[in-house]
Amino acid sequence: MSNPMEERLAEALAEFEETRAKLSEAGAAASRISATVMSKDRTVEATVGAQGQLTNLRFPSTRYRTMPPAQLASVLMSTIAAARSQAAGQLADVYRPFGPIPGMSPTAEGGFQELDWDELFAPMREAGLPTPPVRAPRAASSGALLDELVEDEDEDAAGDLRDGTAGR
Repeated sequence: MSNPMEERLAEALAEFEETRAKLSEAGAAASRISATVMSKDRTVEATVGAQGQLTNLRFPSTRYRTMPPAQLASVLMSTIAAARSQAAGQLADVYRPFGPIPGMSPTAEGGFQELDWDELFAPMREAGLPTPPVRAPRAASSGALLDELVEDEDEDAAGDLRDGTAGR
C-alpha cells in the first residue's frame, strides 16, 4: 500500500521540478530579448535589452546634425522609451504563464510603472503577516547620486527623531 502523503509529496516535487525547468527556459529566453525601434522621422534607431538598458544607438542618416538640440533630445528620448516598452512587452510575454509581474506594464513609459506597495502587501496583511512600512512614492529624480543624498537626509532625520536631536 502506498501512503497518500508520500504520493502528494511526490506530485508536489514533480510539479516543482517542472516549474523550475520552465522558469529556467524563460530566463534564457528573457536574456535574449532585444527590441529595436526607429524614430518616426527615421533619424534615430535605438535598441534595448530585456531590462530596458540601451544596447545600441544608431543614426541612419546625417539629418540629426541639422536638428535643434531640444528636438534631437526629444526624438532620442521617445525612441528609447518606445524600445523599452517593446522590450517590456516581450518580457511580459515570456513570464506571463507564471502570473502577473508587479510593476511591469508594456503600456507604461519605459515599460514599468510605480509599484503600489499597499496593494502588493495587502494579502500578507490580510493573513496577519508582518509587512515592511510603506513610504509615499517620491517624484522621479535626476539621478542615483541625488537619490542617495535624499535617502541619507531621510535617515539622518529619522535618527534625529529617535535620539531627540531634531531641530538642533
